[in-house]
Amino acid sequence: MLDTTRTHDTPYPPLEARIASRARWDAFARRLRVHVRFALGLIPELPPAPLRVQRVESYRGDGFRVERIALETLPDFYLTGSLFVPETAAGKRAPVMLQPHGHFERGRLNEADVLRAVALAQAGVYVLSYDMVGYNDQFQMPHWGEEPLEWRRWGFSRAGLQTWNSLCAFEWLRRQPEIDSQRIGCSGISGGGTQTFLLSALEPRLGCAVPVKMVSSTMQGGCVCENAPLLRLFAGNPEIAALTAPRPMLLISDSGDWTRDNPEIVAPYLQRVYRHYHAEAGFQHAHFEEGHQWGAAPRRVYYEWVARLWNLPRTPQDPDLSWETLLPALQVWGDALPKPADAPTGEAVFALFQKQARESVARWQRTRRFEAEARDALLSMLGLERVQDALQDPVPEAWRSVLEVSRRARRAIVFGDASASRWRRAGYAILNLPQLPRSAPKTEYAYFATYNLTPDTARARAILGVLLRLKPSATRLTVVAQGDWAILCGVACALATTPLDALGAGETTPLDLPCYERIGGWTTLQRWIPRAA
Repeated sequence: MLDTTRTHDTPYPPLEARIASRARWDAFARRLRVHVRFALGLIPELPPAPLRVQRVESYRGDGFRVERIALETLPDFYLTGSLFVPETAAGKRAPVMLQPHGHFERGRLNEADVLRAVALAQAGVYVLSYDMVGYNDQFQMPHWGEEPLEWRRWGFSRAGLQTWNSLCAFEWLRRQPEIDSQRIGCSGISGGGTQTFLLSALEPRLGCAVPVKMVSSTMQGGCVCENAPLLRLFAGNPEIAALTAPRPMLLISDSGDWTRDNPEIVAPYLQRVYRHYHAEAGFQHAHFEEGHQWGAAPRRVYYEWVARLWNLPRTPQDPDLSWETLLPALQVWGDALPKPADAPTGEAVFALFQKQARESVARWQRTRRFEAEARDALLSMLGLERVQDALQDPVPEAWRSVLEVSRRARRAIVFGDASASRWRRAGYAILNLPQLPRSAPKTEYAYFATYNLTPDTARARAILGVLLRLKPSATRLTVVAQGDWAILCGVACALATTPLDALGAGETTPLDLPCYERIGGWTTLQRWIPRAA
């Protein structure tokens, strides 16, 4: 079972076994990509984003202009930011860099972000600098705050919402006639680095990624917007970042923050992944000693790398301007672009997501990919890379003596007070397993479910381990349960393809099963679990 004391500061070194061969890495990468998407609440697919945009020019400078941008990514929910437009594009269709920001006081309205955007625009590159949820002009959801159990069950999180915004921004840019869809990249520092590698992991059409001073085998992200439930149950940031391969990546790290491990651990790991694709030249690592900032030296390395990669007519350089003079033009809402008065905020955004999620589940359950994706989703819910990994967990002590009693070929595993008289009459050996206590986590750590199984997912995973152990020696195996335990057994039975006799499945109090409602809850499990004969 997973270590239930893991936090975002627990060392999380990438596993060498996963990159032992190209085949092993490809298999793991496919599984991890699905896991990340599910943890972020994006399986099943949400309905297509509206992608309606409001654009208002706000500034003209030397070789570039700025437009205020409000992009509708959910109905009446907006990604806000600034589009830096080159006066002379680098090619008939120009490259574009997505630029999510880090957790700095002003968000995207800080010196390094503004200078980088102007520098690239003056060299012929479009730049979309956009707000995290709750920063600057993105007013519809506070950036900080508790993410309650109901959100978790629906797969709704700030991390997921921000990643959805990034995916929508990519898609909108890709559709613009002036943009070269083969030259779209993403770069960001700190929390913007997290958004960079999450976008790159989920959007295979993204051309390149520049995560700056974020990817580490130690600290994984200190904000709620980087810690969706389930996200790091069996892999950390280095492996998620490696999903960019074989597309070009510039990894920037620093001795003065948590990325100090990059020269010895993270960069060599990523190099080995790129080597599997014969794409070593596509990976570059640069290490600095300036602290947690994007200073002039790493900016120069970034400019040179982008210029080579995209064959720019000249290498970008920091502009000769007072960056503060641009700040009024970088604010989105105002007289020229009024803030929508009726846009949903707070819990109303969650309600909007729920509506979208329900629509997506109804469509998904009718598709051919439903069963395979649902199986992967349940594996992710239980923190498993593969179903057989549950066999590595020890059997709960309270169950060991019961499981050792009977060797009869036909067995019915009964949980709690569920009636097994039907199965006893049919000649089944009855194995009454006591219900494991539903204990609360021993810590109030806010991101517990990002790194650890919740008590309820731990119980479901324990049931799965038992079923996998019993199946080889049983000609017939059935599970009998009711109430909460019918749901927990349903998750396990779906993965173990074991019949379930569910006697009144229901929750006395909501179970802590992350993303359970996101995949349709009990209605989805019922469609998949083999029926008890």
